Amino acid sequence: MGDGAVGNLRQESATRPGPDSPSPSTQHPNTLTPHNPITPVINWLFRTQEGILLLVLVILCAALSQLSPVFASERNIFVLLSQMSMTMITAIGMTMLIIGGEVDLSVGSMQAFAGVVAMQVLNATTNLWAGLAVAILIGVIVGLINSGLTLGLGINSFIVTLAMFSIIRGLAYTFTDAAVQNQHKLESFRGIGTGFIVQLPVIGRIPWPVVITAVIFVIFALVLNRTTLGRYIYAVGGNARAAALSGVRVHGIKTLCFVITSVLAALSAFILISRMNSGQNNAGFGFELQVIGAVLLGGASLSGGQGTLTGTLLAVLLLGTLNNGIVLLGINSSWQVAVNGLIILIAVFLDARRRRATGQD
Repeated sequence: MGDGAVGNLRQESATRPGPDSPSPSTQHPNTLTPHNPITPVINWLFRTQEGILLLVLVILCAALSQLSPVFASERNIFVLLSQMSMTMITAIGMTMLIIGGEVDLSVGSMQAFAGVVAMQVLNATTNLWAGLAVAILIGVIVGLINSGLTLGLGINSFIVTLAMFSIIRGLAYTFTDAAVQNQHKLESFRGIGTGFIVQLPVIGRIPWPVVITAVIFVIFALVLNRTTLGRYIYAVGGNARAAALSGVRVHGIKTLCFVITSVLAALSAFILISRMNSGQNNAGFGFELQVIGAVLLGGASLSGGQGTLTGTLLAVLLLGTLNNGIVLLGINSSWQVAVNGLIILIAVFLDARRRRATGQD
């Protein structure tokens, strides 16, 4: 065999893939296997907390639309969204607080106390902004007290806010023996809870409580997902000691979360008294369970460090729709309380299961 033939054989053997060499079909799988754009959507729907909540919500809405012709009516949807807006506003703050590793059981009592005091101020001043400012101020004070007792004295936030739950409720009864009726007759005040934004193309009219909720949601979603503060909140809840060693002001972050939660609870109280046209000292009973249940069902963990506002939003919509369905179908409304308790139990179970799967326990 000549030198030219030997050279050709060597060149052929050098370029021919050996038994251990990857085949051409496996060297560049991304270029040979078409990517299915539906796959990420399917994975999100069936493998994430938010996706599963969305699926259940769609199925529930479809079922209630068939079982009750009233469910899909414009009036019922407006009422449902307006009612859920108060829960969602408070749940936004609660989500941040639980992500930060704490909890607040006093938000239900805040609805009563802030509402009663704000209505009294409105009657005395006939000034909408004065009443709103007082409600927000009450939220700031209560948030600072909760934070001071929890962080300053090292008391568990569950115990602190449980005590504040009773104290604030007692103050609400002290300020008035009955409901504080609307004596100022401000039209702008009534519009906050029962009014609609101007007619919009395609969408139509939207209740003001829904608009307020949407604005607050967008603001805090950006804070949690796009800012250093949001990253600090997750870090503090995930591992406070490590966050402190990294230079994060743990107490400052948690204090801010306590204050935001109380302020948003006070804002929801202001919307509530606008809808009811009175401040009632018995308002907000069981409200804290609705809020915390929604946050936990949305994927947050009582151990801190995880949770999303999207999950909380879907959970609020699901729970609100479920309670609305109970009323429309003529089921005893007492079942709403039982359902809320069951939802919390399910949420805690899912959280414990998720933590075991990730090795956090």
